[in-house]
Amino acid sequence: MSTLTLVFLLLYLLGVLAIGFAWRGRAGRSEESYFVADRSLNTFWGFLGLASLTTGGSTTIVLAALVATHGISGLWLDLAGALGLLALGLFLARRIRREAAVTLPEIVGRYYGGGARLAAAILVLVSEIVWFALLIEATQAVLTAAFGLSPVAAIVGSTAVFVLYTSLGGQFAVARTDLIQYGLMVLGIPGIALAFALARGSLSGLPSAAWSFPTSPTFGLADIAGMLVLVGLPHLVGSDVYSKILSCRDEATARRSALLASLSKVAFGGAVAVIALSARNALPPAPSSAETLPRAILTFVPPPLSSLVLVALVATMQTSADIVLLSATAVTARDIVPAILRRSVPIPLARLLPFAYGALGLAVALALNRDILETLKLGYSIFAAGLILPVLAALAGRRLTPRPGGAITAMVAGGVAAVLGRFRPEVFGGRDPVIVGTGINLLVLAMSILPRRAGTRLG
Repeated sequence: MSTLTLVFLLLYLLGVLAIGFAWRGRAGRSEESYFVADRSLNTFWGFLGLASLTTGGSTTIVLAALVATHGISGLWLDLAGALGLLALGLFLARRIRREAAVTLPEIVGRYYGGGARLAAAILVLVSEIVWFALLIEATQAVLTAAFGLSPVAAIVGSTAVFVLYTSLGGQFAVARTDLIQYGLMVLGIPGIALAFALARGSLSGLPSAAWSFPTSPTFGLADIAGMLVLVGLPHLVGSDVYSKILSCRDEATARRSALLASLSKVAFGGAVAVIALSARNALPPAPSSAETLPRAILTFVPPPLSSLVLVALVATMQTSADIVLLSATAVTARDIVPAILRRSVPIPLARLLPFAYGALGLAVALALNRDILETLKLGYSIFAAGLILPVLAALAGRRLTPRPGGAITAMVAGGVAAVLGRFRPEVFGGRDPVIVGTGINLLVLAMSILPRRAGTRLG
């Protein structure tokens, strides 16, 4: 079966690389061509991009691990993201597309100035690198299960492909590879894998706690609140999510794309949850919870279909990894380098940045050597606790817009607190670092907003 899986994998990799080569010319015309595909995505391509991006490793490998551990209440990882996309479609997608920016920090800079734009860009860059490390780890879990490769070999091999087609074709290639990747995802996970998990596995005999929802004995209200902040808010305000929104051709397209993507996320989450519960019932505990979904596929799905599903799982990781790399490249070329060196980054040079960040993300994945859920929490915590509230305050209108210095302080204080709490939980007494960091962010923003509102009333 490993040989057949390898054949399917090579065919898939050749397909996405061909797309990268095919779109390299058009992507190189300008920054808007490379980073936002000339704002040409219609509803079909916008939906595909957002749906595949927001599925990725979180709604597959990490969700399966969480459901296997906590039961159906672990679905809050997925539901929080779906609610964030729903809110994005209902309330913010039109507004964001109207900005006609290229990056999220660029939007931040319009409201708070150049210093805030640079601070936001650095936060985005750090978050994207950690998210990329998460996706590398998730891909490694799949490839190790499929081929028995060493973790390092699996990580290095998968990273090389993420980087190459993203570097070549920019957003045009990323959008077109989404069609292959999302098609494989739909066929492989809610299609083949779910069908065989239901046919060959069993949900009967699971302990009652596995069916407890919305809470369970091991997943309480505080955990739900943490997920809503940790995962939900970055789907409402996210650099890679906004990259797709800003690539849509108009405001209505952006809104429809986000709403459809929220439905897709729920469908994928439900399918993965059923597969994970079937695996929990039928298989002995895995050495790592990250192996839950690959082991379930190898157990329930017969060859050669299991080979196809494993390749679909690799495609699922790549469809998030490519836009994460492109987003990191965009904030560097558009927001960080011009602010520091006072010069723009030409597209040929920008095309080298995915290689640098791919290598850096690989180094982070190898250095962290953390549980995959902890890596997800680290990446989301930096972003959620650092950047989201200042962006929402700016978009809410002038009356709630804090002073630029207050916004910058809130970003730095919230992000640093979240990172500190992840690596040193005892600092905050074991409290969820993203909640603590977001609370600090909110306090600093409030202290900046209130004097401005008081001055407005006095004037």
